[in-house]
Amino acid sequence: MKIPRGVVLASLLAFAATPVFAAFSLNDAANAVSSMQGGQNGNAAAPASGLLSTLGSQLHVTPEQAVGGTGAMLGLAKNKLSGNDYSQLSKSVPGLDQLSGGGVLSGLGGLLGQSGNSASVGSALGNVQNTSDLNKAFGALGMDSGMVGQFAPVILQYLGQQGVGGPLLKSLGSIWGAGS
Repeated sequence: MKIPRGVVLASLLAFAATPVFAAFSLNDAANAVSSMQGGQNGNAAAPASGLLSTLGSQLHVTPEQAVGGTGAMLGLAKNKLSGNDYSQLSKSVPGLDQLSGGGVLSGLGGLLGQSGNSASVGSALGNVQNTSDLNKAFGALGMDSGMVGQFAPVILQYLGQQGVGGPLLKSLGSIWGAGS
């Protein structure tokens, strides 16, 4: 018997909200997202899930905010970097490309019972072209634009630990307004 992905993800997220399953982490959420998107290799999502865990623990954001904030920032990077640079980034950190764009977050939002809000969140994350769009995306996630400045160094540090080179990190920092 095959269980629909949406049912599995909804169940996992419901367990995450209960104290008994407090060990459910952002890693589990990232793996569920990977499964929801048809990912076959759980190991490919491991580096990306590590990033989500780092954001959750350091910035005390919800799984939806971690996934959405990261997705919005990666969406902006995808639109601003050359195709070659973005390809290098996604090859350096397996599973990272799964987090970009609004589809994942609108799916999570709907499953979390925020379907009215998920349309606006999905719209805000779907096409981040500039810092104004990035700020709107963070606002749709319930975070103020100042959180972009908190996400950026955490993401940049994490990417550096995953082997992303200095010039690409500098470009990303510039795109996200984190300086050099």
